[in-house]
Amino acid sequence: MPRAQKKQEVHVEETQEELAPVVNIGKEYDEDDVTKAEEEIFPGGPTHNELEKWKSMYNGEVYLTEFDEENVFIWRPIKRKEYKDIAKIPNADQFYKEERICDKSLLFPANYGAMNMSVGKAGIPTLLSELILEKSGFVAKTGAMRLS
Repeated sequence: MPRAQKKQEVHVEETQEELAPVVNIGKEYDEDDVTKAEEEIFPGGPTHNELEKWKSMYNGEVYLTEFDEENVFIWRPIKRKEYKDIAKIPNADQFYKEERICDKSLLFPANYGAMNMSVGKAGIPTLLSELILEKSGFVAKTGAMRLS
C-alpha cells in the first residue's frame, strides 16, 4: 500500500517595504513518519515536533525571519498584557523596550537574550520588534475607510 504523500506548506506574507519578509511555517507529514518529526526544520534549528508544539500553543501563529545564515529567528506575536507590562517599565528607552519585546516573543534561538542583542547586529532587535508588533495587531490590513 503506498504511503500518503508528504505535503509542505510555506506562506510568505508581505510586510512593509522596509521590513524583512516574514514566513509563516506549516509542515504536514505522515503520522507514521516519527523520524521526520525529530528532524530539524533547517540546519541547527528546532525540530518539526517543537514547531508543532509552538503552533498549538500560539494558535498557529508562529513566524520565521531570516537575516542571514547565522541569524534565523522563530517568533510569535506578543499578547496585550505582555505589551502593557513592557510599556510600563519606568525610564526605559525605545531600544530597551524593543529588546524586551524580542525576549517575550522569540521562540528560537532559545539563548538569544539581552547579551546577544547588545553585542549582535544593531538592527536585529529593532526589526524583529517591528515585525512582532505588526503581527500582534499594530498594523491594520486596510486603512481606515469612510462608510457612508
